[in-house]
Amino acid sequence: MRRPRSERIPHGQAGIWHIVSRCVRSSRLLEGAGSREWLSAAFASWLDVLAVDLLGYALMGNHVHVIVRTRPDVAAGWTPGEVRRRLVASAAVSDGRPGLPSEAPVGSRLSADELMDARALLSHPGAMLRAVKEGFARRLNRSEGTAGHVWESRYQDIALLDAGGVLACLVYVDLNPFRAGLVKDPKQSQFCSARHRLAVDKKAPDAVLALRLTVLNGHPLLLGDGSPAGSWAWTSGEVAELTDATARMIRTGSGRLPSWANELLPRLGVAHEHWSERMSRPGMLASGNVLAAHRTRAALATGRMPSDKSGLFGRV
Repeated sequence: MRRPRSERIPHGQAGIWHIVSRCVRSSRLLEGAGSREWLSAAFASWLDVLAVDLLGYALMGNHVHVIVRTRPDVAAGWTPGEVRRRLVASAAVSDGRPGLPSEAPVGSRLSADELMDARALLSHPGAMLRAVKEGFARRLNRSEGTAGHVWESRYQDIALLDAGGVLACLVYVDLNPFRAGLVKDPKQSQFCSARHRLAVDKKAPDAVLALRLTVLNGHPLLLGDGSPAGSWAWTSGEVAELTDATARMIRTGSGRLPSWANELLPRLGVAHEHWSERMSRPGMLASGNVLAAHRTRAALATGRMPSDKSGLFGRV
């Protein structure tokens, strides 16, 4: 049985999640004029308020991918006044976006328990997703003079539990426009973090969101249990290099991965011989938790994750 969302993305817990939200009946409702530009700016506005990092994203015609890292450690460093300002800003939603922290009234003092709850709330992506999706739905219905659902459900969340899972998901999300046949080279992708990892374009329509893209610089990424994400040691440039090499292998049926990946992937339990084949399949990272392949069964055996979850390369 699927666990409640409050257990899958607990408030106040550090972790990395791949979040997917789809339009009803796979309708291409995000392709209208200015729609993805609006989504890009709306998501970026929340990253200025919440203690949440953006590691990757792809805004497609009928669905959205974001990879987020929750940062309760950052929220813990905010002063009580800063917490109050950000809390009021997150409640002052207008057209899918929060109010400005610098302009939000301070209000009354928070008790110790209220302060703890507020820090947990402000380090969770839920407020951002709810506000942006509701704001976009209202915008679309208003522009078309209609009413009804735009999104098929709240959202899917996939926990990324180690370095292999994070690496695979970063590349998988960055390859979305390429995998869908929209571009011949990931560098040409629009509304996708691949464009900015591979070729920074400050005039791109989603540049405002790209500016919030977390630079991966080799520092450990904290997971839900407070431990580093495996032996994380690569940079944004190396993620881009792996994305480019994978796209070339999918496109031509030949080629090879960079030498550092040849050494790293087996150590993380990511099956090298299946890498490009799996990365070419839509829906590979569809649900549950993502662990590098060699760790999945060990996690099941120790009870660290429910048995209805998926491994990196499919259900185990």
